[in-house]
Amino acid sequence: MLLLLTCTVQAQVKMRDIVRTMPDSLVPYLKHNARLDFVDFIDSGMRAEVSNELGGKSRLTELTDDFADLSLNTASTIQLRLLETDEAVDDARQIVCMVRTYGRDICESSIQFFSVKWRPLPLADRIELPSYMHRFVLHSNAPELTVERETGLDMPANEEQQKAEKELTTFKWNGKSFKKS
Repeated sequence: MLLLLTCTVQAQVKMRDIVRTMPDSLVPYLKHNARLDFVDFIDSGMRAEVSNELGGKSRLTELTDDFADLSLNTASTIQLRLLETDEAVDDARQIVCMVRTYGRDICESSIQFFSVKWRPLPLADRIELPSYMHRFVLHSNAPELTVERETGLDMPANEEQQKAEKELTTFKWNGKSFKKS
């Protein structure tokens, strides 16, 4: 019986393993060895910066057991968050949430979910997306997501005198999906 319990208990995956095993196809200009270097540099207490295949610099700016923040170039970032799940997905009770953000002054994000083995998971099962242009920000210290909408993008050009505002909506992870809090 002890052997059976030992076999069924899954070890928690750590974000460093997720960064190391990320498929090259998700960021073709940040090769496998560069991602390995990121983790090695962080573990050595060094600045985690590598040259990417586009001739620029990419940095791993934060790495915890369940969160990573990567600056791919001057206008593109990826945030990764391990989320605990109520049900096993690919033999693990965790999934990966990936937020990609593009832009400098005006940013837009996309969100994807994966098993810890990097199998894509259906988006509609995990979050109901707003219909407007938005920026997602994963929280590094809690399983939460903030959706930022800049209302100035909705105004016609002749209404420029009005000040643009940012609308923030927070979503909390409930073990199955992100829900508005």
